[in-house]
Amino acid sequence: MTLQRKLALFVVAAALAPLVGVAFAVLHAAQGELARRAAAEHAARARAGAVEIAAELAAVDVALSGLAETWRPDRLVEQELRGMLVVLSRQVPSADASAVVDAAGSARAVLAADRRAATDRFVQAVRVTAGAPAGRLVLSAYDDADGWRLAAVRTVPAGDGRPWLVAVRLGPDAARRRLDAAVPEGGAAYLLDGARVLLASTGAPPLSPAYRADLAGRLDPARPATVTGAHVLAAWAPLDDGTGWGVLVAVPAQTAYAHVVALRRGVLLACAAVLALVLAASFLFARSTVAGLARIESAARALGGGELAVRLPVKGSDEVAEVSRTFNAMAEELQGSRLKLERWNEELQREVEARAAELKAAHAQLVEAQKLVALGQLGAGVAHELNNPLTGILGYSQLLLDSAPGAAADREVLAMIEAAARRCRDITHNLLRFSEQRAEPSLQDLDASRVVRDALDLAGGQLAHAGVALEVDLPDPGPRVRADPGQLAQVVFNLLANARTACEGRTGAGVKVSVGGAGGEVTVRVEDQGKGIRPEHLPRIFEPFFTTKERWGDVGLGLSVSWRIVAEHGGRIDVESRVGEGSAFTVRLPATAPAR
Repeated sequence: MTLQRKLALFVVAAALAPLVGVAFAVLHAAQGELARRAAAEHAARARAGAVEIAAELAAVDVALSGLAETWRPDRLVEQELRGMLVVLSRQVPSADASAVVDAAGSARAVLAADRRAATDRFVQAVRVTAGAPAGRLVLSAYDDADGWRLAAVRTVPAGDGRPWLVAVRLGPDAARRRLDAAVPEGGAAYLLDGARVLLASTGAPPLSPAYRADLAGRLDPARPATVTGAHVLAAWAPLDDGTGWGVLVAVPAQTAYAHVVALRRGVLLACAAVLALVLAASFLFARSTVAGLARIESAARALGGGELAVRLPVKGSDEVAEVSRTFNAMAEELQGSRLKLERWNEELQREVEARAAELKAAHAQLVEAQKLVALGQLGAGVAHELNNPLTGILGYSQLLLDSAPGAAADREVLAMIEAAARRCRDITHNLLRFSEQRAEPSLQDLDASRVVRDALDLAGGQLAHAGVALEVDLPDPGPRVRADPGQLAQVVFNLLANARTACEGRTGAGVKVSVGGAGGEVTVRVEDQGKGIRPEHLPRIFEPFFTTKERWGDVGLGLSVSWRIVAEHGGRIDVESRVGEGSAFTVRLPATAPAR
């Protein structure tokens, strides 16, 4: 098919599609809007009819309640009761009958112009309401020969405590006038009790099965509703008096949509006329091909200017469409290449930053490890050189203490020499333990809380002796960690010893030990309320022999050994400290799966 014919058909479609699509869409919207407005109007009419009927019933209720408060029917004879009913009939003009029924259900007085059978059915409808709550109007509907009738009943207290009933029968004319006022054009109004029609407006047809099918399940006795069915447009308004009665306003759907149906026929005729005109003039629009070429030229200029997001519309398989596809593919490739370059540049920058951070961290660790190795080698040499003379000094001092009774002052000096020698021996042993090249730790799957408890068993007494309060937060069972139990307990013991020393001399200072696990790691945290660590000392606290403790016997190897143990387990130790407030050491180790 040539481009010219395609353009001609396109013009035809372009002319008809908006007309058909928009017109029918507008008609559909108009039908919906008409349905909504009709529903709103019907709802207003139904509410107005319900309010009018409810007002009528309210007036009846006022008349009956006034009579109940004024008269005592149980003390009146029949003649007086009939006089009371005459007064009641004057107060309720819409009533065509009235009656007084005693507590036993007997009619004590009836005022009506109806035949006896109709009056008996009225009295029977009044008896049905016996037992209803006092102080409120009760409605009772019954089927008379002339249709449904409505009895309004009120309970009147009697002297013996057994209530009497006073009722009026409302004629259909008053309620029908209310319904006639609510009837919309072409529709009808009904007074319903559930699905039962009690009263219909003048000339209203009965509710057909099709209407009832549309209304089925949509009329709630407690709330108003609108119904847009296939056969009827209706609105429902209850009387709001607890009876379940209400007013239904209904219009046949055919009548409601008659104007829209006529408009739809007119639109179809207009479409046929437009189609004839467009077919005659469609070839004149073939020159619109120039517009497609102009779009291609404009898009090419924009692409050359750097606007890589420009695209051409592609429809069909003619020459213009092929050029447009080629152009779009070229623009897509250029835009994709630019995005790739930008992403590569960003990724390269992030990778460089990450590698630089890793290199910096690795360099710091390497420097720390080299320092520890150098100090360890030096300590090992010094320890070996000092160990032999210290052993001699310690041995000779002990021999002198055992063999020379001497003066007390001399023995005291010898005891001091022995204690100093023992202390020097312990220092050299610590040096050797730090500097020795130990084998790999014996890793086991452990409960971190249990290891901490073992360490607390050793350090708890020292904390209590120093007057340092201990707070423990250990989950049971605790998180699982793969570690050497002895070495991990030694780390906790060293941290507790440092915390105890930091808290000494500070009134009310305490230590908190907690175990936790999150994000694939297990944490052992030791917090103290001690003197804290100065910021300039923090970078050096893991160095061997560096200490801020004031006692001469503290040699500064505890944190160094702890750092080495934790590093061998693949973890780290984080430190937080504020001078005068305390410090917190957090051991972080890789977690293992929970034990099963």
